[in-house]
Formats: sequence, structure tokens, C-alpha cells
Amino acid sequence: MKRVAIIGGGISGLTALHFLRHRHADQVEVTLFEKDNRLGGTIGTDREGGFISDWGPNGFLDKVALTLQVVAELGLDDKLDSANPRSEKRFIYRYGSLHEINPSPAKFLRSGVLKLSGRLRLITEPLIKARRDDNDESIFDFAWRRIGREAAENLVAPMVSGIYGGDAKKLSLRACFPVMEQMERESGSLFKAMITRKKAGSKGGPAGPGGILTSFHGGLYTIIERLNEKYADFIHTGAPITSLTRDGNCYRLQIEADVSDLFDGVICAAPAYKASELTKSLDEKLSALLASIPYAPIAVVSLGYKRSDIDHDLDGFGFLVPQVEGLRILGSIWTSSIFSDRAPEGMVQLRSMIGGATDVESINWDDNRLIGTVRGDLGKILGVTAEPVFTKIFRWKQGIPQFILGHPEKMRQLEQMTSAWSGLYFTGNAYDGIGLNDCVVRSEKAVRQIIDTLT
Repeated sequence: MKRVAIIGGGISGLTALHFLRHRHADQVEVTLFEKDNRLGGTIGTDREGGFISDWGPNGFLDKVALTLQVVAELGLDDKLDSANPRSEKRFIYRYGSLHEINPSPAKFLRSGVLKLSGRLRLITEPLIKARRDDNDESIFDFAWRRIGREAAENLVAPMVSGIYGGDAKKLSLRACFPVMEQMERESGSLFKAMITRKKAGSKGGPAGPGGILTSFHGGLYTIIERLNEKYADFIHTGAPITSLTRDGNCYRLQIEADVSDLFDGVICAAPAYKASELTKSLDEKLSALLASIPYAPIAVVSLGYKRSDIDHDLDGFGFLVPQVEGLRILGSIWTSSIFSDRAPEGMVQLRSMIGGATDVESINWDDNRLIGTVRGDLGKILGVTAEPVFTKIFRWKQGIPQFILGHPEKMRQLEQMTSAWSGLYFTGNAYDGIGLNDCVVRSEKAVRQIIDTLT
């Protein structure tokens, strides 16, 4: 029996553990090491006073069969909770009010999100020539080139900050939204590509395939709890790995100052900055590459209110705020409108994000300042002046990996470097995508690779 170690107990490490135990228990012995005393990484859920608050991500799109397969294998099918259909309505705060981003082109063009000049520029997109060179391009430059500066600033940039907490001027289009680049390359135009895909019956848009936001009754942490319950015998928490070195044909993991162990293979599911520290003694160039993947800080501020204290109908997913509006929050999700059990009867929960790559200072504010800033911005947008009945803050100083320009080339180099280290694989949200689905898919790939290598 070959021995495999998994470093990191977030969703990536835990699903790698699941694939190894569920599919290959007769081939390998596996042990997962997590430095903290809890599992889940940025996935967590607080359940307090009838409010259910997710620490970081609040769900996944039900478009990836592998994720749903894992859910079924864990026996969680009956716990799945799909978003309320009305949450498909999304808003942008512009010119002092909320404007719905309607999927109907005619309705969107009649909205007040863009000035007349911006709308006219938008509809000329099919006339813009496609770019022919193969250089990596920022999301902002791509959007400005294809749909104009106003749409880039007020539609695309807020979307990027809402998803990645990132700066659209620095993030790689190819790494973050490869479908957009593909649509231009194949059809010469985003609009033409969307028409072609619609005729072919494809769902989704330029940002990628469609899907319904899905979580679990009781919050996203439900899947972490089930994985912990199922595989507790193979998990060591409070067990930080301090170094990873080669010892003959094996890898030596330093678990404590005077405790180490040998493994035939290693799946590193730690964040890239931690993986960089672990591999410093193994391969300096590999360590430097991992360290070059930056992370953006993000604070999640959840506020609970009496429903009667908010005049807005909260009929939708929530809203995003362009930087040009001069507010501090990146946006707010109307959590209790999306999932039915996130607030007690007669209450609502609003989950607002602040910080990101364009505002790295706010993560260091004290709780009072964070809550006061969020309340002030919500007051301007929703007219909420009442005191919240519930507050909860989750801080992530290294919250979301940033796929900055050059990231695709880094991933090519990572594959090349790791090919020299047989039995060592990396998984997590810092490589192919930041979503839960991306983590599950990459972990399954890492497991297939390590099994092929070892057996």
C-alpha cells in the first residue's frame, strides 16, 4: 500500500481525501493534515439566534456534474437548497439608485445604468474588430475595447470586484473569464457569439456556463461537516506541516519540531502562499512561483434587520457598487431572499463585502468602523436607518487569490516544474478557478494523477 499525505483541510483537501477513500481505498493509505483546529478553510457557517451566516462563499453553481456526484456520494442530496428563482434579479447602484441588470437587451438598454452615449457604444460591439494577437489581456482592457469605457467601469469592474474582490485592470481575462476570450476568437463578437449559443441551446453568458446557485439547508459548511464525520479517522487537525523535503523516493513531512513522516505521494491543498513556504527547501523556483500568486483581503459583514425596518422589497440577489460611486462597500447580497432559512421569521439578513484588491486598508479597521461604514452605505442605497438586531464580521486578510496578468503562463510553468517531482501535486483555488466547483474538479484531477504515478 502506498502512503499519501494531503496538506490542507479546506474543500480541496477534503474532496481529495474523499476521492482517494471512495475510489482507491484498496490502493493507498491516506492521511490529511490541517494546521487549524477546524476544517473548511474559508468555508464556514455561523448559526446563531436563527440567523445562518456563511463566512466566505455561500454556494456553488449546479452546473458541474462532479460536484453533484460528490454530494450524492456523501448522502447530502436531501440537504441541497437551490436559490429562490427571484434571486436571478441583480442590481447595480448608479446615479443614486438601484438599476436592474435585465438579461433582455431591450429592457437593459432602457435602464439608467449607462448614459445614452454608453448605450450607443454598447450596441456597436458587433462592429468592433476582434483582436488577433495572443497576448494576455486584462479584463478591463478587453471590456473597454469591446463595449466601451463606461460599460467597463460600471458593469464589468463591479462584477469583477464582486466575484474576485479584484481589480479588473490587473486581472487576466484568459485566467478569470476564458469564455469571453473564446467567444471573441470564435465569433468575432460577444453579441454574435451569444446569439449563436442561444440558437444552439447553450445556457450562460460571457462570464461562463449558467447554473443555479446552490447550497445546503443550514449553510455551506454542511458539506464540510459531513466530510469530517465520514473521514474523521484519516484527518489530523491542529497539525501544521512546517516543511516538505525529498527523502530518497519519498517525501518527508515535518509535522512538529521533532516529528516527521515519510509518504510516497503528497497532494498540497494549502493556499499558494503556504505552499510556497512548505516547498522552499524542496525547490526554490517552485516556491517563488507559488509566492507570486497574490491574494486580496476581504471582510464580510452580515447584518440582520427586522423586515419592517426596510422599505425596499429586497426582491433579488443583491447589488454591486462601481468605484465611481464613491462608496466603500463592493456590494451586498440579500441572503435571506436567496435561501429561505438564513433569517428567522420576520427578519432579513444582508451580507455585504468590503475591501478587495482596490481597498486593502479596510480589512484592518475595527469592528465598529466596519459596521458603521456598511450601515452608512446601506442607508444611502436602501434607506435603512434602523439598528441591526444581528451583526457578524468575517475577516480574510488573504482571502481571494488574484489571477493577475501572466497567470496562465504561471500555471504552464507550475505544470512543468511539478513534472520533475513525481508524486507531488497541488490543488486549491489559486490555480484554475476560485469557486467550489473549480476546487472539486482540480482535486479529482490531482487524485487521478497521483494514483497513475504511484500505482
